[in-house]
Amino acid sequence: MLRMKPGQHQCLVFSLAMLLGESVETLLQEIGHSGEEVWWPGWSIPHSYRGIHIQEVIELCLKRSYTLTPIEMTPVSGCAKEPGNYRPIYEDGAERFYRLVQGRRGIMISSNHAVAWDGRIIWDPNGRLYELHNFTPRECWLLDGPSKE
Repeated sequence: MLRMKPGQHQCLVFSLAMLLGESVETLLQEIGHSGEEVWWPGWSIPHSYRGIHIQEVIELCLKRSYTLTPIEMTPVSGCAKEPGNYRPIYEDGAERFYRLVQGRRGIMISSNHAVAWDGRIIWDPNGRLYELHNFTPRECWLLDGPSKE
């Protein structure tokens, strides 16, 4: 398991590295930045950081013939005439979410953290393994592509 150092804020790229079996250094070199550059100096760390964007992760995956498919915990639809008026498109979005991610690998994202998901267990870049019920996902980006076997 790859583990971030205390104070390191690169959970998205660490999660991808664990899923792909590649080094974080290789992925960051391809991205061209560490994500830890200060873009918003008025905010505290890590909120001041540029971060790694999911689009940068998608590009890394596509270069390797992988795809990432987003699955949202609570997908909503909004009214174009009433901004902010959203309605869930499923009655039980959580049940659907857990059914779709079970047995599939991907990157789980909460409101402030990303972890690798092997289809059964969370691989947290903070150095822990745990079950999905101990994480509060907002979305999962399912990884599909060449087998690493």
